[in-house]
Amino acid sequence: MMNNQSAIGVFDSGVGGLTVVRALIERLPYENIVYFGDTARVPYGVKSRNTIEQFTEQMVQFLMEQNVKALVIACNTIAAVAGERVRRLAGPLPVFDVISAGADAAIRHSQNGPIGVIATTTTVNSNAYARAIAIRQPNYRVISQACPLLVPLVEEGWLDHEVTRLTLREYLPPLLAERIDTLVLGCTHYPLLKPLIREEIPDIPLVDSALTTAEAVAYELEKRHLLNPTTQTPDYRFFVSDIPLRFRAIGERFLNRPIDQLEMVSLG
Repeated sequence: MMNNQSAIGVFDSGVGGLTVVRALIERLPYENIVYFGDTARVPYGVKSRNTIEQFTEQMVQFLMEQNVKALVIACNTIAAVAGERVRRLAGPLPVFDVISAGADAAIRHSQNGPIGVIATTTTVNSNAYARAIAIRQPNYRVISQACPLLVPLVEEGWLDHEVTRLTLREYLPPLLAERIDTLVLGCTHYPLLKPLIREEIPDIPLVDSALTTAEAVAYELEKRHLLNPTTQTPDYRFFVSDIPLRFRAIGERFLNRPIDQLEMVSLG
């Protein structure tokens, strides 16, 4: 049965959601966490809505079988395409997602817009951030920029590399030309590039959806009296649908800590 000591369930189409896990560990150091990354079937961005919803349902079912006390959608594509499906499946469990948390934080940071968003092509084409911000603040403009080269650069570990710097210098000027006053990092890989992005645009606040999601989780769990009351060393378990050769190396870079409990589970 689920109780206060039950884990927070976090899921993603691959490895990027580990930046959300890292933020949760830093914000809620005594919470147990179960992570599922669908590494066998990534990327989700090129798949149909029906397929994404089907894969998402399998991950949610797996995590609910672990008796989690909350679900965190640590994937922009899943949040954009299947967020409502997850909430229906979760029933009374609180559900959090990176887009909602990012939109809330962007509005708090922005004076009157426009708000800039950098994300993958799929997330930009979904208009998910623009819709989420419009629901909260209809008068704010949102300027989105697809940055398809950044994910492979991050996974290559080129976080402070001249190629990555030059790539950002191609992607950022259209946003700066619109005089954005806030920039949302709309992909869970991008928080690792914050130092580099800050070098390029030091005067514009950055919204890190991993951090904002962790804050939203902390606030809601406290409100619902679901925080773990113990101060014992927490348990972090990581499940994936495939263990690619470089997964552990990339994952530990994202987490900034070793991955000790890693297990492969086939879904579907």
